[in-house]
Amino acid sequence: MEKVKTDRANKVKNKPNNKDNPNAEKNKGCVVIPYIAGVSEKISRIMKKHNISTAMKPHTTIKKMLVHPKDKQEKERTANCVYEIPCKSCPQTYIGETKRQFGVRMSEHKREAEKAGQLKYTRSKRTESLTEINKSAITDHVSRENHIIDWDSSSIIDREENRRARWVKEAIWIRKRGDKTMNRDEGTFFLSHFFDPLLKTTAGDRSTTSSGKPKHPVKMSL
Repeated sequence: MEKVKTDRANKVKNKPNNKDNPNAEKNKGCVVIPYIAGVSEKISRIMKKHNISTAMKPHTTIKKMLVHPKDKQEKERTANCVYEIPCKSCPQTYIGETKRQFGVRMSEHKREAEKAGQLKYTRSKRTESLTEINKSAITDHVSRENHIIDWDSSSIIDREENRRARWVKEAIWIRKRGDKTMNRDEGTFFLSHFFDPLLKTTAGDRSTTSSGKPKHPVKMSL
């Protein structure tokens, strides 16, 4: 019994007391570091020596892998282009061209279409709206069919700085899409139907790169 009391007394006596020892180190806080296998562990050990605790967070997340805001910005800043805006409620799409940045032109389409979509029609007003011609064919489609446009899936399908050549390319893409477009006409440029058999062979091509640039643009020089 006396030996147990003596051992306990020695433990209490030899226990460091931070109050009596002003030089005793205290925990200096915590830092958060990205987890990189083989590296983060070494940093953690070094921090521990200096009484700094560490917490680790994932370096690569699913969001970072799937979201590419740079690509979206590049698409919206693209000028002198032919573009395509699909409908979310049906297979139809709108083909257009612009010399300005695509993001600016799409915003104009979007504002007008959303304004039309917010209108509340009576039966007579709905019938009357079918005869109205709006500024954009997209707005006509929204108001007449009560459909929703898939703005997020819009894409750049061709590039051309020359205005006349851009009109030709717009007409080509409208003709390639055929009855799947919501366009009211065949574009600014009249394209001869002599080319229809050739255009039908590539009618299904809608592929673009992640930045909105066409993988197979229509080559043309005027």
